[in-house]
Amino acid sequence: MTKSIRRSALTTVALLGVTALALSACSPRGGEAGESPDSGDKAPIVIGVSWPLSGPAGSVAPGLAGIETYIAETNDDGGIDGHPIKLVTADDAYDPARLVENQRKFVEKDGAVLVVNFGGISIAGRDYLKQKDVAGVSLAGNSPLSDIENYPLQRAFWPDVAWEGELQAQWIKEQNPDAVVGYVGFNNDLSESQLAGLATGGVVPAEQALVAPGTSDLSAQVSQFQAAGVDTLVVNIGAPTVGALLGYIHQIGWKPTLMLGSTTSDFTAAINQATPPAVEGAYAFKWYTDPSDPLFAKDERYLAYAEAMTAQGHEAEIGDSLAFSGYGLAAAIVGALEQAESLDSEGFIAGWDSLSDLENPLTLPGINFDSGPDGRIVFQFQLSRFDGTSWQPEGEIVDVRELGIVK
Repeated sequence: MTKSIRRSALTTVALLGVTALALSACSPRGGEAGESPDSGDKAPIVIGVSWPLSGPAGSVAPGLAGIETYIAETNDDGGIDGHPIKLVTADDAYDPARLVENQRKFVEKDGAVLVVNFGGISIAGRDYLKQKDVAGVSLAGNSPLSDIENYPLQRAFWPDVAWEGELQAQWIKEQNPDAVVGYVGFNNDLSESQLAGLATGGVVPAEQALVAPGTSDLSAQVSQFQAAGVDTLVVNIGAPTVGALLGYIHQIGWKPTLMLGSTTSDFTAAINQATPPAVEGAYAFKWYTDPSDPLFAKDERYLAYAEAMTAQGHEAEIGDSLAFSGYGLAAAIVGALEQAESLDSEGFIAGWDSLSDLENPLTLPGINFDSGPDGRIVFQFQLSRFDGTSWQPEGEIVDVRELGIVK
């Protein structure tokens, strides 16, 4: 039986009662985070969140709404053994220097025991957090964030994109051994990570287009792909680029086999911008639920998420996959805190590294979280094909550990 960290209106009162009794009777933590000397209440667990709310990656801002919503639910349920979680947030505009300054404030002024960041710029903040012995979690697939040997208090939520690259390479070679592959991605180490995975799987793109976040016109690069005879295009880049790219490809009538990245194939970033006909027939190795995909319109976990977002005043962000991803990230953080023997940075990391077969509201049915190599917790993917309306699963869920991609 899997464990669940679901906190929602769908959870029965009886189950909540049993859980509360079990925690009060059996919790290994007691009051280790301390109690307020003035009121007798248990002290809050401070988590700092530096997030792009503006700038070139401002489209990911809804992720913060998802984090805030799940943490609010957790506090409404009594927090972590009675300790409320206090979120302190700041905009970093996807600027590494601002991110480090935000982290400094979280740690030195607010007393944060955990700092949460979006994307690869969190790499710039690792040295400061290491110096201060403070845990960090990133919503990112960049391979450098798997370096837990040199950064033992740093973890990442999304799976390592190098693994996805190798999985994509295996699929491409099975489907078309003679494929001429093109690649579109960011001009940073996210693409370096994925390209390394593709190469490990035996696929080296004939043409690459590596562009800055926020780029919207790739017509010249598409012409280069066509001239090179590219028949298979791997795309892992966020809004607005992915939508503009797919829309342009459809407009000119070019028909390569499309393989989209797991975290950039959603309705918000890709399908709604490009239009569904432009994405029809594309493939992706999915692992999370897209809240705008009609396939999940009646899924209980989605409905509970939507209800919680509405209750917190975030109705406008419900359909954004980044909002749901932030919600799932917060659920994983709470799950780790519930496992922790001490509510500090080291305790959090130990809790994160002990997650096992853990259900999460974000993941596709049949995919759970397991702590594993490199501090990651997502190792399963579902090959899916967009049929013009929704992402339809093809075949069985695959596990990159079982395929030998992760050892």
